[in-house]
Amino acid sequence: MQALLANEAGGGRGHVTTLAAAARALPPGLQRRAALGRLIYADELRGLAPPPIKAPLLARPRGMVHPMGLLGGATWGDVLAQIGLADPAKVARGLAFWRSLIVEHDISLLIADFAPLALRAALALRDEGWAIRILNLGTGYTSPPAGLDRFPMYLPDFDLQTHSEPATAAILNQDPDLSPLPRLPALYDVDRPLATTFAFLDPYARPDCDRIPPLVPASRQLASGNGIFVYFSTAELTDPALVEALASLPHPRRGYIPSATPETRARLAASGMELLDRPASADEIASYARLILHAAPHGTICLAALAGVAQFAVPQHLEQLYNARKAQAAGILDYTMRGAADLSDRITAAYADPGLHARARDLARALRGQHPADPLAPLAHILAEEAALT
Repeated sequence: MQALLANEAGGGRGHVTTLAAAARALPPGLQRRAALGRLIYADELRGLAPPPIKAPLLARPRGMVHPMGLLGGATWGDVLAQIGLADPAKVARGLAFWRSLIVEHDISLLIADFAPLALRAALALRDEGWAIRILNLGTGYTSPPAGLDRFPMYLPDFDLQTHSEPATAAILNQDPDLSPLPRLPALYDVDRPLATTFAFLDPYARPDCDRIPPLVPASRQLASGNGIFVYFSTAELTDPALVEALASLPHPRRGYIPSATPETRARLAASGMELLDRPASADEIASYARLILHAAPHGTICLAALAGVAQFAVPQHLEQLYNARKAQAAGILDYTMRGAADLSDRITAAYADPGLHARARDLARALRGQHPADPLAPLAHILAEEAALT
């Protein structure tokens, strides 16, 4: 009996760390395999599974941007189409890959994070009688419920739809040997849909049984530092204005910026910023930071929210903008858009804002009262149940 950890899309580290958390939560003795569209963060799975297999990557074409320079789609259907599900050749290649992998390795449990073609292949095999349980992990934004007639708009001011959902569903149904999807959201008609998020970040009014706490730990103590912690894991620091703002800040700064160029790292180090060669733990961030600066990735918002650290974001795509707005509505985060001329001043203002820090600590106390001591425990319980059914 083998479990397959699957990811096809998304440039951030969080998709792979979510799968790594699932690998740790699987019952002992269950063999693990992993297949990833990008191998840049494959080390997150070291010791948890054999070296990951390279899967066909789903990604938007270079240069596809929306107003304000942000990547993304108005609906999840747009996102799926933009990353490749509107391309018959990419769909055929991806379905062939995942179907072959599941059959060749006799996979009985699929755990997918942003892996729509892996889901499609597994659903078709399940319909054919293959004994497989299918779980979809992800944030509230990236793991929509299956019962929708169509995907809703995420942000009211980004309402330009680029693709027809019936047309995208038709491409997913192009193979006559596969049982057809009745509508595009049925792609998520899995055995266990699991959105790993807090309610204030979830775009859907889904039942509690379809949502589990984020797979991040609560720091042992609430935030107590006076520094600024910086976390940018993808291409954020290709923006010269952001690099200049970071370098000009007078506050103590520490950061993990794994994708930054050597030149950017040298520039920030020369400005007095301490650069880490590994991710910082929740305890390290809480003890160091008065403010955390990031692009509004879901996992980082959740970790900082539990630690009571005030947050400032520079979103890079529409999902991050959605996260930033929801966290701002909760009172714990301020944000600005890429290229803002007053970026350094805005960060400094957030650092000094007593109301922002008080609200961050108040929400942290409320969240910590409901967050499990072991954030993997709810997922481990569910995975044990699913493994018993295979």
